[in-house]
Amino acid sequence: MEQRDSHSAADPRYVDAVVVGAGFSGLFATWRLTQLGLTVRAFDLGSEIGGVWTWNRYPGAQTDSPHHTYRYTFDEQLLSDWRYTKKFPPGNEVRAYLNHVADRFGLRQYYTLNTRIESATFDDASSLWEIRTDGGETVRTKYFVTGVGLVSEPVRPKYSGLDTFGGELYYTSNWPQTPVDLAGKRVALIGTGSSGTQISGWVADNAAEMTVYLRTPNYVAPTGNRDVTDDDQLELRDGFERVRAQMRAHPASFPFALTQGRLAVDATPEELDAVFEEMWNRGGFSLLYESFDDVSTDKRANDLLGDFFRRKIAEIVTDPAKAAVLSPHYPYGSKRPPTGDAFYQSFNREHVSLVDLRATPITEVTKRGIVTGGELREFDVIILATGFDASTGAFTRMNITGRDGVSLAEHWVNGPRTFAGVAVHGFPNMFMVAGPQSPFSNLPPGAELAGNWIGDCIEWMRENDVDRVEATAAAEGDWVQLCNDIAAGSFALAAAVEANSWFAGANIEGKPRAINIYFGGANAYADKLEGEASSNYESFEITSNVTLS
Repeated sequence: MEQRDSHSAADPRYVDAVVVGAGFSGLFATWRLTQLGLTVRAFDLGSEIGGVWTWNRYPGAQTDSPHHTYRYTFDEQLLSDWRYTKKFPPGNEVRAYLNHVADRFGLRQYYTLNTRIESATFDDASSLWEIRTDGGETVRTKYFVTGVGLVSEPVRPKYSGLDTFGGELYYTSNWPQTPVDLAGKRVALIGTGSSGTQISGWVADNAAEMTVYLRTPNYVAPTGNRDVTDDDQLELRDGFERVRAQMRAHPASFPFALTQGRLAVDATPEELDAVFEEMWNRGGFSLLYESFDDVSTDKRANDLLGDFFRRKIAEIVTDPAKAAVLSPHYPYGSKRPPTGDAFYQSFNREHVSLVDLRATPITEVTKRGIVTGGELREFDVIILATGFDASTGAFTRMNITGRDGVSLAEHWVNGPRTFAGVAVHGFPNMFMVAGPQSPFSNLPPGAELAGNWIGDCIEWMRENDVDRVEATAAAEGDWVQLCNDIAAGSFALAAAVEANSWFAGANIEGKPRAINIYFGGANAYADKLEGEASSNYESFEITSNVTLS
């Protein structure tokens, strides 16, 4: 007979599970755990359901996953009754979708919003987690589940004098909910990752002057965005089992064919240009996943793609000096590749200028503007698109302390250490959805995969009178080594530090240079989790019949 946790009568602060996060990962975990009959409290720092999309509401924000894959699949009716307007949906529609899911499945009742987790401490005597919030509340729980996402802790740059700037200062990662007016204003845009490239077109259209400050150039492919048609919606309803199977088989959880049957190193120059041009026009991640089978595995092929990309930049950007600064020379895939439709074109406009931070770093921000190379440029507005302390930042800010008083920050002092991105040695009954060292792939399928695995594990624990599970040190060490070995064997990832990529923590000054992602493929990762469950969790220390106080 299934075990039922029964602490609530003795301790009104107790719930069976606490979930942190109100985006795709946290929302699915909340749904899955409530389906088990658990009592659940869920928390999020945001003012509404939506996770990263609650904060990143800057103009131009959109997904780079196609509409039919950037959604949940656990409910067939939900698949067909929600319609995005664009192939790559805008951020406001993703927020609306997540709020629709919360309302449809009654999940809003479990959430306490506008709340920061100040600490999470494991009590070995009771085998419970004690969660403290910034509102002064303490919650005790058996299962502590995080769904905080890979990119939810923004980077606040340490420019000297930034706090003295007398104009308007905005972060793309915490964009105001009220409209921002740039008419007649001189605007500095710092950062050219996904957020910077997406917002740049809006800034160029609305500001009197735009100066872009660039440190590491990116490969910015067009999106090929278009309206979602009635036929698209019918295909979503009638053909989703095929799409689901393609996502399960693909290393990045996209509905792309596994192989294209062609190699760039064997192609003629004419064939290369024809295929690359077709994929460029198709947009999104097609250049990486649908052009040639060897662009991610053979440096010679990747170099050919890089050459094509630099030629495209030179064709679009009419000023050769600007084109040279905007052209990356590291392997495509070393850094998370953004997509956008107006970025390169904006540099042909007379009121748009470019500053190469590799040649002239920012030395100071003053009341009037930004100093580089001894020169002050005056601005009315500074927009910081400076990225995230990815993967681990959202965890270390929560002050998590596990068994024997060891903090997660201490455990990760040299970089993240997990078992399969779902569990950590020394932190019993703590589970992570999309945690560090999980795959870099399309997020919603990954959130469902890990969320379901966690739900199944907890269900197994309750059915077998298991009080706690904890990843073994050996299993954790093996996973870390596997992540490192895969990265070391990849010509692209070997250049992640050179590319200042968050894949290796290289975008954060002082952060350990360590691989934060499992790059063995979401398909192989799913196999691993399924095998772990089939083995009755052989990679975990299992404790039964702990006396609870």
